[in-house]
Amino acid sequence: MFIGHYSAAFAAKRLAPELPLPALFIACQLIDLFWGGLVLLGVEKLRIIPGFNASNDLDLYFMPYTHSLSSALAWALAAAFLCWLLLPKNNARNRITAVVGLTVLSHWLLDLLVHMPDLPLWFDSAKVGLGWWNYKVFALLLELALLWMGIAWCLPLAGDYNKRYLLLGLAMSAVQVYSLLEQPDNGTAVAQQLLLTYLVLAGAAWWMHPVPFRSTRTA
Repeated sequence: MFIGHYSAAFAAKRLAPELPLPALFIACQLIDLFWGGLVLLGVEKLRIIPGFNASNDLDLYFMPYTHSLSSALAWALAAAFLCWLLLPKNNARNRITAVVGLTVLSHWLLDLLVHMPDLPLWFDSAKVGLGWWNYKVFALLLELALLWMGIAWCLPLAGDYNKRYLLLGLAMSAVQVYSLLEQPDNGTAVAQQLLLTYLVLAGAAWWMHPVPFRSTRTA
C-alpha cells in the first residue's frame, strides 16, 4: 500500500477539521517513516527479489518494530498520547486524539490487504497478509479508489482550494503508476526514495490547503 494510505488522512481531516492536513499526511505514513529510518540504520530488513510478487520485488522479511500489529498499536497510542498532551483541554480533545491514533493505525490495516504474509502480529511471529499485490491491476485500482474516495469525501471542506486537491490527486495517482513501472534495485534506495516521497507529499499537503479548515463543530 502506497498512495492508498492517504485516504485515511483525508478521512481524518473530514472528521477533525481542526487538524492540519500535513500533520495527517505524516500520521498516515508514520509507520513507514520510522520503517525507512530503521532500514537505513540496518535494524529492519528487506531484500529485492525480482518477481517476488506481481506488483513489486520487495521481500519485507524483518520489520517487527514498525509493521507488527503490536508495534503499530504502540505507534498509534504514542501519537495519540502526544496529541492529547499538546491539545488544549476542551470538548474536542478526545475526538481529535482518537482521530490521530486511528490514522496512524490505519497504515497497518491497509497494508494487511496488499502485503504478502510479512506483517507480524507480535514482534516477528505469526505473519499475515492477504497478498493482493499478486493481483497487480486490482491492487492498483484499489489504491487509486481509496485515494479518490478520500479526496471526494474531504473536497466539500476545501473551499477555494478544491482545484489544488484535484491536481495533487492526479499527481499522486501518477506517482502510484510510476512506482509500479520503475523500482529501485536495492533496499537502501527503496527506503530513501519512499522517505523523500513522504516528505514531499507532506509539503504538498500544505500547498493544497495552507490554512486549517474552519471547524463547524463547537468546542
